[in-house]
Amino acid sequence: MTEPAAKAGPQSATEPNTRYPRASIRLGALTGWLLFAAALSSITGALSGWVPSQIPGALAWTAGLLLFHRLGGLQRIQVLLMLSVGAAGLLQAAYHGELFAYGAQALANSQVLIAMLVAVGFLRLVAAPAAQGNSASLPRGRAALWKTLLGTHLFGAAINFSALTIIGDRLHSARPLQPVQAIVLSRGFGLAALWSPFFVAMGIALTLAPGSRLLPMSLAGLSVALPALLLAGYSLARRKESLDFAGYPLQPEALRIPLVLVLLVMAGHQLLPWLGILSLITICSLSLPLLILLYQNCRQGAGRYRQHIEQAVPGMHGELLLFLAAGVLMAGISALVHFSDLTLSLRHFGAPEAAGLVGLSALAAIFGIHPVITISSLAGMLMPVVTDPNLLGLSILMSWSLGVMVSPCSGTHLAMQGRFDINAFRFFGWNWRFGLGLYGLSCLVLFGYEALFS
Repeated sequence: MTEPAAKAGPQSATEPNTRYPRASIRLGALTGWLLFAAALSSITGALSGWVPSQIPGALAWTAGLLLFHRLGGLQRIQVLLMLSVGAAGLLQAAYHGELFAYGAQALANSQVLIAMLVAVGFLRLVAAPAAQGNSASLPRGRAALWKTLLGTHLFGAAINFSALTIIGDRLHSARPLQPVQAIVLSRGFGLAALWSPFFVAMGIALTLAPGSRLLPMSLAGLSVALPALLLAGYSLARRKESLDFAGYPLQPEALRIPLVLVLLVMAGHQLLPWLGILSLITICSLSLPLLILLYQNCRQGAGRYRQHIEQAVPGMHGELLLFLAAGVLMAGISALVHFSDLTLSLRHFGAPEAAGLVGLSALAAIFGIHPVITISSLAGMLMPVVTDPNLLGLSILMSWSLGVMVSPCSGTHLAMQGRFDINAFRFFGWNWRFGLGLYGLSCLVLFGYEALFS
């Protein structure tokens, strides 16, 4: 989820940002280096244990405060709401003399997630966009629709939001993005959150459900994503507009870098099983693009890498502040639960409760409440009754994916509005029926998972 880009049409990852005045651009460069330093210090701490997690947290907070003025109205309200609730909990911790402990927790809570978020953005530097051209150069028809849907899903699973901008910019450069094309991008991208280790959704799930494991959650998420992709493609291919659908000319070599990245992460997990999967993804996402760029052209490659730090990294201010605020919210909720003996009247967290969490999060997302707010607020209270953390983690992935697609206020849809001039509120009308089907699939998998493994 991200903040809208400029409306002026396609813009490359390294193209100078004209949305803000020159002084703001210089400030953006500073924040870019602060966030890059936060990612490096997070990696150093994970590898050596010598860097306290509060240091990357403090660097990220410094950047976040400098970028706060860039937030749009809705995201500013979301961030302030989360900070207010979290601050109430921290005040209660202060009253009981525990402010330092919970304050340090608030500072460190999201630093691994933010490091990963910074790192995956670098993958766009080595993504292989299709050559520019007119609409006649784009493949057409139902086959092109299916290829664009699957390409957006697979490409997005590896390089996250960068895939959406690369594919969307290519389609939009030929002619203004059409509704069916926008729906294909929304659904193909949103479904990748169900299983991809490179999505922040997976990082949130692994963080909020301690003890959960990547492989079982990814496999269970795939069992939802695959039939959902078939449902999405079938329903869209039945439309009359699909006969003239202009798709993305995705070539097999475009997936070479994402495939290499996945293999590196899998190999690293086998060689360094003690290293957290999020830190491993961060290391690979930072180092692989740099090595490729230096190999292609040492001087130009270093320049492009630096440009990305100074111009593209500050553009993640929406996600940055959302996750920083989520860290304060989690610490505050933890303090409120501890000192107020606040509990949910649940004795067990099973498939019915997981399905309820997904449904509640989706409803909240429709009204503009980010899924991270809902799940961060409830996960801490649910953990005492959770016997299978994978079930909780899976419900978090489902909440995120469903929330992305049905919410008119999701960062994905707001970004598409800003970049391609498509009203974000139209996405709810386009996706709510599909969302009901996705929710049904999610419930089936949750109950099936509980029957087989819990």
